[in-house]
Amino acid sequence: MSVLAYKMLLRKRGAALSILAMALLVAVLASMNSIINAINLQAQTLGGLVSPGRTCIILSRNSTSVMDSRVDVELARKLSGFSYVENVLPQKILTVTITKGSDSRAVYVRGVEGVSVFLGARGAYINGTAAESLMEANVGEMLARAFSISLGDELGIAFGIKHVKVRAVGVFRSQTRSDAELVVPMETASMLDGNNGAVSLIEFSLREGVNSREAISQIARFLPEKVKLIQAQQLKEFLRQMNMQTVAFLNLWGMVVYVAVAAASHVIATRLIIESSYELAMLRALGAKKHLVSTLVLTYTITIAFLSSILGIALGTAGAQTVSTILKWAQLSTDITPFLESEQALRILLLTLASSILGCIYPAFRSTHVKYTEQPLYST
Repeated sequence: MSVLAYKMLLRKRGAALSILAMALLVAVLASMNSIINAINLQAQTLGGLVSPGRTCIILSRNSTSVMDSRVDVELARKLSGFSYVENVLPQKILTVTITKGSDSRAVYVRGVEGVSVFLGARGAYINGTAAESLMEANVGEMLARAFSISLGDELGIAFGIKHVKVRAVGVFRSQTRSDAELVVPMETASMLDGNNGAVSLIEFSLREGVNSREAISQIARFLPEKVKLIQAQQLKEFLRQMNMQTVAFLNLWGMVVYVAVAAASHVIATRLIIESSYELAMLRALGAKKHLVSTLVLTYTITIAFLSSILGIALGTAGAQTVSTILKWAQLSTDITPFLESEQALRILLLTLASSILGCIYPAFRSTHVKYTEQPLYST
């Protein structure tokens, strides 16, 4: 009798709507977790690329951005003479137009001295080889994907009236902004802008064990007045604090969602009892005990919550991935790949079930004390 009654309740018209309503609540939580997972992964990867607190950048003093900064390249050679300085990387950044066949696109070109050293400093994975000659280039993964660039493709680069042709000898992934750029040897970038004596910025690192404050003070006294020295912030500490705030936000947001799930379960159970009063009265008339009614209400609500959790997790994760894919197409520099870990999916499922049980306990208990009145099958 109980199995037949359970199937009868699940076939009622409101069951599907109840599953969908609760699934949307779970989907919000699942999508939020998957997006934050992707952001935290990128942040952790970025934090592990270099020793952030020991990395410095030199720009021209009056520059408002990297694009209008001009720094004498000789400073890089002088910085290399300091015993406590390493990984000196002068860089020239230009906004150019690249063409492949009949297609063209405006992108950033980053010229560096020693492409392999530059990519190595960023912990980049490269498919192919690092560009070495004047007519070779390395393509960031996002740029390669958006522009359908493969190894060996020939690309035209135009900067003003200057034009050069390069061949893509490697595609790299560094989890940084450079993934949307074209990286070429410094000679290629200098050929484009016609200026061999200036770069956009000079990046360098301080060796381990060196007093950062004292070293930076000495370097600052050495630098000419027309440039400025910027020290990277303590990124790892910042990321740790950001992750702690993210976890706190997720916990608070999760509590709100689970309270909403409990409230929805209470409404679903109450509505079931009201709309199924005739069926429940028939069960009592057929000899069903009081606890059978409450068990049916509880089992029905738990089933709704379980199916809603599975559907909500799938909808939330798939929806976040779909939106991120559309965003990649619309904005090349955006690279977010949402994902949900199995432990998180299991936790969402269990907490949703627990919240649903808490929400339906009172209606299920109250159903044992309600006197159901049998409704006539026919009315006149």
